[in-house]
Amino acid sequence: MELAIVLPLFGLLLLGTLEIGSMARDYQVLQNAAREGARYSGLNKVNGVATVETRIKNRIIAYLANERITVTAADITVNQAFTVAVGSTNMNCSEITINYTRPVTFKGIATWLPLSSTPLKGSAVFRNFF
Repeated sequence: MELAIVLPLFGLLLLGTLEIGSMARDYQVLQNAAREGARYSGLNKVNGVATVETRIKNRIIAYLANERITVTAADITVNQAFTVAVGSTNMNCSEITINYTRPVTFKGIATWLPLSSTPLKGSAVFRNFF
């Protein structure tokens, strides 16, 4: 009798833990992809040429595709005119922002727990070397 009461609760706890852990993993992958994109962006100046910005975005998309996360180029923002104050000096940096709406892994758990698609955002800033 106790097992019939406790087993569904343990199942929900396990699925909820897996869902939150998967969400944390996806957030970390977004952060890593943003860092990779910012590093690549800091080495290549856009100069008004869309091909360099496209290469930066394609590199991020490919990085995320290896981790089974799908984003489009419209979900990625490249800002190579970002300024960071270091002491009394302003440094030119590249800022990359990735927006991703993560679907629920276990669709059935959403009826039992208040989980739905979660917006995640990864961002990174890297110093420009050009």
